[in-house]
Order: sequence, then C-alpha cells, then structure tokens
Amino acid sequence: MNGHAYKDRHSANSNFALLNKIGLSEPITNTIAYGESIAKLANTIGGGLPLLQRLSDFRRYRRSTWGRLSKSYIEPTLTEVTPGDIAMALPSRVVVNLTEGIERLDALIPGIGADSTLLYAPEVKFHSCRPKIDANLETQVENVFVAGDGAGVSGNIVGAAATGVIAARKIAERVAHE
Repeated sequence: MNGHAYKDRHSANSNFALLNKIGLSEPITNTIAYGESIAKLANTIGGGLPLLQRLSDFRRYRRSTWGRLSKSYIEPTLTEVTPGDIAMALPSRVVVNLTEGIERLDALIPGIGADSTLLYAPEVKFHSCRPKIDANLETQVENVFVAGDGAGVSGNIVGAAATGVIAARKIAERVAHE
C-alpha cells in the first residue's frame, strides 16, 4: 500500500512505498496473473481490507494484532485495516527482498528499520503497456512521445518526471530547429 499526501490533512507519520519488481521467465510469463494472485491472497487474509503489520512482527513471521499495534509509538493513519501477517500473502523471495531492502535503507536513514515501523500491504502495480520507443521516448509514429507512469516506461513518480524531461528536451530541440 502506498499512502496519499493530503494538502489539508497533517500527520506525524511519513510514508513511502518499497516495491519488489517481479519478472517471470519461460514457460510462465504472465506477471499480471501472478500479481493478481498475490493481491487476491492478501485480500482474503485481510478480509477485504489492507493488511497492517509492525516491522518487528514481520521480521519474526508473526501476525500483528491490535494489542501489539497499540504498544507501538507510531499510530496508524489508515485504520480501516486488518492487523495480520503480510508474509502469508507474499512469496518468500519478496519477503526476503523487502527485509533486506529495509535493512539497507535503515543503514542510510536510521529509524526506517525500527520495530514500530508500520507496513501496509498489498501494493501491486502492473506495467504491461510497453510501446516501442527510442531513447528519446518517441514512438514509431513521428512526433508522438510517451512519458510517465501511464506509458509503462517509468514505474514511479520520480521516473515519470524524468521521462517527461527526456521527451521535453527532444521536443524542444525539434521546435528550435523548425
């Protein structure tokens, strides 16, 4: 799960998404079906609600409960959730990757890996629209450029902004030469 930044709603919490990209190889290549199965399992475990788990419980492979969550100094901003065990819904490789990713982030930004850090799941993103483009993000149709998350070329907001800059530079270059 990834939160929203509300202009008029303030919180003591910060949020970010930590994603694990999954690529499948022959003979099974349907990443959409795979992602949907993970999302369905998490939805089942959560009773139709997102799962919430303290990082300390995630590391110990135990389910978070409202009782354990109440002992944390971080209060969840999203409360329409089911306390649970996120690792029950994710493949073990993803659990290991997320654990290692959090450890590495904690080395750079101490506190991210604190026991009270809250994890929400799932966030499943699909990137399947992949138009044929060149290095400047121009499609096979002359003067038609794609950029951003919707074009399937970035995967996140920073990448979306960067692809916009790449396309804009080429467009500006062409306009200057007309």
